[in-house]
Amino acid sequence: MNISLGGGSNVANLANALAAKPDLNLTICTPSELTRSLCESLGITVADSNKIKHLDLAFDGCDSLDINLNALKSNGGIHLFEKINAELADRYIILAPLQRVTKLLNPEVPLTLEIVAAARATVLRQIEKLNLKSSIRMANDIAGYARTPLGNLLVDCYSSDWSNISEINSVISQQNGVIATSFFENLVTLGLTFDENGKVHEFRKED
Repeated sequence: MNISLGGGSNVANLANALAAKPDLNLTICTPSELTRSLCESLGITVADSNKIKHLDLAFDGCDSLDINLNALKSNGGIHLFEKINAELADRYIILAPLQRVTKLLNPEVPLTLEIVAAARATVLRQIEKLNLKSSIRMANDIAGYARTPLGNLLVDCYSSDWSNISEINSVISQQNGVIATSFFENLVTLGLTFDENGKVHEFRKED
């Protein structure tokens, strides 16, 4: 099987579990530099994602998941590459704590945009027209902006609620200079969540 491991601590736990089963016949790739580094430290060979044309399963974390399996994957800032792998997968599975599943997506989690720097002013104006608050993400280790693996900027957008996030995302995605957004709509096929007692709860896409 071809499997993708995304980013985050829950996917890291899965990587550790897979490392304990070296007899499994798996080709593993990842959109995350941190997950790649972890896998290599565990002795797991990581394939070049650009050479993978099909994935049987893709596992990922999320910052917020609604009951219809729409997700916000904002904090990692690699949603472009995560979406590529999600679209290649027969099944895209989210691993997350149960408290991250809510009826509507958590408004404390931003809709994050990857944008080219040259479009910063026009994109910010469009965001303002949509009555959203926004900020360009700053780097933690240098006095400057955070940059994606492609060298682009990340813009975090906030709303009082995400009841109309699909419409907002559609408008923003068409703005010149927006590369990708952190809203994953109609991509997640299964949510595997766990409560404080470790009990697993499944959330499946409604027909």
